[in-house]
Amino acid sequence: MISSNAFAVQMTAVLSPQQDQAQPVFTANRFITLQYDQASELAKKFMKVDESLKFKANSSTPGMAALISDINQDIIKEKQSPIFIENATIDYTATLRGGSDRLAISYKVEFKPSISGFTLPNNNSGAASLVDLDWRGFSTSRPLQLQVPNVGNISINYPSSLLEIKFPEIAQQLKSSQIFKDPLFNFEDIGTPMDRWHFLFDPTGSQASTAGSGYQELGGARVVSIFSLGESSFREGVMEAKESNAKAVINGTDVNIHSSHPPPSGQIQIGGFASVSKSGNSEIAYVSENAPEGTATATGGFPIQVLGTLGGMMAAVSVFVLWKARK
Repeated sequence: MISSNAFAVQMTAVLSPQQDQAQPVFTANRFITLQYDQASELAKKFMKVDESLKFKANSSTPGMAALISDINQDIIKEKQSPIFIENATIDYTATLRGGSDRLAISYKVEFKPSISGFTLPNNNSGAASLVDLDWRGFSTSRPLQLQVPNVGNISINYPSSLLEIKFPEIAQQLKSSQIFKDPLFNFEDIGTPMDRWHFLFDPTGSQASTAGSGYQELGGARVVSIFSLGESSFREGVMEAKESNAKAVINGTDVNIHSSHPPPSGQIQIGGFASVSKSGNSEIAYVSENAPEGTATATGGFPIQVLGTLGGMMAAVSVFVLWKARK
């Protein structure tokens, strides 16, 4: 049985509308287990396998410029988001662990892009800012190839890559399996509508800073809005795992394929008081330095003052939505 026990996608971001620059962190994890008969030749082949591949990549790594360009193209095409990735780093870890009846494969890929352009033009001369949030749920099916020293050319986006390097004859027999084609850089679940994210407004920034969440005072904002995804509740709903099954044959041995995708998790911190508005498929945060009087500090409903503010911001939002529709 080939079993993908977990496929967790995670994202954290700290956004300052004034600075319009950020370094979000996207982390893709996947764990796949190949299960087979203990008496098979496959069991003998993998019994004592203990392999790993680790490397870091940055702007000097061959292929990184093309990788960034590819992701930028997919974000503007699929999300119509104006953000631009200027640079990025990657921390890649993959392992193979063999046993009497299974081979465990694990991937952890951390992608840390330097982005700008999420603060949108605002015709309103007031102090509020508009922040695009659509980029958070990007995905790409491109190979995302890098040239890594002592490894050679490797696709960091496909879960077949480690097998292609360590056991190419096995990878060849699994090339038709969708589980080994599903890209690691699929953060579509992070695009879960913002009304299913838990909202916490910290009027002093103290809760975010003392909680060890990485919050920093940015752009002069002394307050912070925190949106968290992954908490199941009556209001936010249940974040469900996804599972799929398939079969394969390797060297004449039958194997089963099971893939499990755990619920998504993520956190976005925005300097200032943020209210999210949705128009069509676009979600935009309206950010002011201070919250209207009487604002609730956690999810559970907005006061009349905030609802009035949301109504007033829609003219500015609609201009941007029209721009995105033409892209």
